[in-house]
Amino acid sequence: MGNLFRGVVAVAFAGSFVTALPGATITFSRGGVTCPAANSGLCTAVAGATTITFDELSSATDAPYQAGIATFTWTGASPFVQGSAEGLYAAPTLNALLDTTTYLTVGSGGSMPNTVTISFSKPISYFGFYLGSPDTYNQISFFDEGVLIKSFTGDQLINPGNGSQTLADYVNFYSHGAVITRIVMTSLTPAFENDSHSYQEAPEPATGALAAGFAAFLLCWAAWRRRTTPVALASRLRRRAEESSRAIRIGLF
Repeated sequence: MGNLFRGVVAVAFAGSFVTALPGATITFSRGGVTCPAANSGLCTAVAGATTITFDELSSATDAPYQAGIATFTWTGASPFVQGSAEGLYAAPTLNALLDTTTYLTVGSGGSMPNTVTISFSKPISYFGFYLGSPDTYNQISFFDEGVLIKSFTGDQLINPGNGSQTLADYVNFYSHGAVITRIVMTSLTPAFENDSHSYQEAPEPATGALAAGFAAFLLCWAAWRRRTTPVALASRLRRRAEESSRAIRIGLF
């Protein structure tokens, strides 16, 4: 096996087994589109994303709640509500357009949960939600398995994040150098209100790279085999003999 062949195979398979890159982070942007359902606020504008509306849920919904590859867990009473309750939660409102559908609230006091965890059975690379009346004590954290990638507070997502019920927007999160397998929403004080969650599954780069590496290996192996067959060897020997014969004749004359 030639040095070139060994080198190409080594490079192909080294690239195939890269599973993560250093410097993993989460970035975000704001902006969505009007939801198809009336009085639902904003939904994601990301093509191909799956949306969870919560519209079929109520304050009687028990944990866990599963939607697609997402599973929501919490301890205590259901975090799904409609409308507003003074001092506890307020429906997201954008430009005087009130979200009258069911939404998720975290940290609304009483027996309602201060933490809601979303676990994904398949890794995702995008997550979005409609966020209303953000506060400095609202926090969302993104994990790749057990490793924290990054956390954000409400005022980082929508400034000034002072709990104003006139503030709302759709927030889009994108992972870089990692995948998202778990999201934790926390608020120790009323409240962290959000709706219309959306997600997009992460591509499978390791599988694609492995297939590409194996294909490169097969191509190199085939090329090497063609060079080492008896016919190929005989042809090369014949060419070398002819070249030597020509060189001798040139030297004699």
